[in-house]
Amino acid sequence: MFRTDYCGYNYRNPDKDIIYRPDGSGDYLFLHLTSPMTFYFPAGSENRHNAGYETVERDGLRLVQKSAVSGDCILFTPGHPQYYQAVSSFSNSFVHFTCDPEEIRGLQIPMNTLFHPNDDEAIIDCLRRIQFEYLSKQSRKERMIDLLIMELLISAERSIFSPAPLEEGGGIYSFLSAFRINMLQRCSEEWNIEKICKETHLGRSQLYHYYKTFFFTSPKDDLITARIDKAKHLLTNKELRVSDVAEQCGFTNIYHFNRYFKRELGCTPSQYRM
Repeated sequence: MFRTDYCGYNYRNPDKDIIYRPDGSGDYLFLHLTSPMTFYFPAGSENRHNAGYETVERDGLRLVQKSAVSGDCILFTPGHPQYYQAVSSFSNSFVHFTCDPEEIRGLQIPMNTLFHPNDDEAIIDCLRRIQFEYLSKQSRKERMIDLLIMELLISAERSIFSPAPLEEGGGIYSFLSAFRINMLQRCSEEWNIEKICKETHLGRSQLYHYYKTFFFTSPKDDLITARIDKAKHLLTNKELRVSDVAEQCGFTNIYHFNRYFKRELGCTPSQYRM
């Protein structure tokens, strides 16, 4: 379970304030910066990308100096040195938390190093809600904080691997994401490439390029996956025949339905519902 002892949202320290915890804070610390800062990291074999950065010494340790901008994040692990200073004004959002290491094992978030999320809106919202719960006296406060910290970490992971909006496409990522959700919610309808191109105002090659870049699949395969997911749910209703399920999922040919279903799940629809 995730627990927090201290957190802050849009928290302000004195200008040019310095945080120096050579032995860490005894817990995990997630930071989201809202002002430029300078960070200092131990110069060692774990920092493979230190070439070209200035180094300083403090308390007999050689430290690598790295600049951070507004929007940057970092997740410090327990016991890792924390040393950073605001360039001018000091503003950030943060949460100190404890948990079983198994709870974050597998999350693909770089630890003890700066990273810049492609989209930090979800991160900001999580930190705001964590602060609200921390200060509240509502029921199940601890459980809500547990869920929110997990959401924060997953949002951070997603923000690292989600594609940044392409300059050439402007707001195409947001637009195409909204279209995709709408299409998959209406997966039982007939969707051919001509219809998709018409609704997105994209040429065929543009559509395939953006779709593959953003969603790592093709429109056709995306639709098939959504239809099979819907079919799995409908097959639990024994009142529906397999042919009824196929039709309600957008398959006009029962043979194609059986073939795609078996390709995705390794069994036929009839075998699946047994």
